[in-house]
Amino acid sequence: MDTVKQIVKSNKYEMLILNKIHNKREKQEQGNRKKKWAKFTYMGRETRYIMKLFKNTNVRITYTTNNNLGKLLATRTDQNLDKYDGNGVYQLECPTCNKKYIGHPDDRSE
Repeated sequence: MDTVKQIVKSNKYEMLILNKIHNKREKQEQGNRKKKWAKFTYMGRETRYIMKLFKNTNVRITYTTNNNLGKLLATRTDQNLDKYDGNGVYQLECPTCNKKYIGHPDDRSE
């Protein structure tokens, strides 16, 4: 940079032009840097306090929540469902005589 300043002075250009070019380049370099992100589950005051800790860093903060649409609509696999309560056709096999029964949930007599 010192060499460039010397050339500018020697050729009787104003330093203002050099400063404008230098500032423009610095802004472009700052825009090209990758921004780092941190994701926090929003819990209230505590989350806002943590966000303030990152205020003067290059890390950007985003919030997430536990009750999103995907989790509300997801099928529950932890429920104890009777495998014969569902739709479709099923097959039962007798363990002693190996005879098979094929049925539909609507065919059951209760």
